[in-house]
Order: sequence, then structure tokens, then C-alpha cells
Amino acid sequence: MKKQSILSLVALVAIFLLASCNKYEAKTTELKTQNDSLNYALGLANGDGIKNYYLKNDSTDKPIIALMKALDEAYKKGGSDDEMYKLGVEIGNSFKQQKAKGLMGDSTLAFDEKLVKQGLVNALNGFKEGMTAQEAQEYIQKVMTKIQAEKMKQSAPAPAPAPEAAPAAPETPKQEAK
Repeated sequence: MKKQSILSLVALVAIFLLASCNKYEAKTTELKTQNDSLNYALGLANGDGIKNYYLKNDSTDKPIIALMKALDEAYKKGGSDDEMYKLGVEIGNSFKQQKAKGLMGDSTLAFDEKLVKQGLVNALNGFKEGMTAQEAQEYIQKVMTKIQAEKMKQSAPAPAPAPEAAPAAPETPKQEAK
């Protein structure tokens, strides 16, 4: 009987620990490349917007967990009707598009789901280490503007050679006043 009680207690503690572990916790993230930084910044900037718009009156982690679970599920398949779920579906569908077309629609930039999600989670949890949401938005704008300028420079046609000087027109004789 004593063994069964101990086993039950151990099982209960294990279940409690597993249930209390939130895989959607804010944490520092190692960003090795510009692409890593863009992915993370995208999640951070969007997470801050979601937090300020959808979660401004809720300080619990329940809506964050609901949103991230819905995002995970939508990214993989589809499901429910509540507001956080619908938002998760929208974000999950956006993830699918970016995976197919490239980060922010640029096929030269690889979409990294883990980094975008961690940025999103960090912003939703109000994580204060690393860049702020404002810095993330500025970073995205700066880098994307630079990338677009480089693409424009590469796709611009070469300037046409200057035309040769045209022969001078013959001078017309001046009429004298009579």
C-alpha cells in the first residue's frame, strides 16, 4: 500500500511539473545572422502589437498559451472558433506563406519559425532583454529598405552611353539693316 501511495505521489508531482512547464516562456535567443535577427525582430514586433491590442487588459499567461497553441495547430492543420484561436490561425497561415515565399515575401530570406515564434512569445510576455519592439520595427525597416535598394540597383538598366556630339548647324548669315 505504501509503495502505491509513493508511486501515486511521484506520478502526481510529475504531472504537475509537466503541466506547469510553459514552453511559451520568454527567454534570450542567440541571433547569429542578419536572417536570424530579421526573423526574431518580426516575431517581436508582431507580438508587441498583439499584446497591446488583444491582451492589453489581461496580465495572465492563459491567452498567450491559447494563442501560441492555436498558432502551432493552425501552422500544422486547423481548428476552433474563439478569438485567440482565430488570431493564431491567421498567424499560422502567415507563417505558411512566409515559409513558402520567404521571410516578408522575399525569397532570398529564409523563414525561421522558431525564431519568429520566440520573438512573438518574448513580446507577449513583456520580455525586456535584447531589443525592444520599437527597435525591432526600426531594424526590420532599415534592413528591408537596404535590401530593396540593393535589388533596385542590381535590376536597374545600365546607363545608355552618351550620344556623340552632333555636328554643329551651319551659321545663317546675318542680314544687315538697310
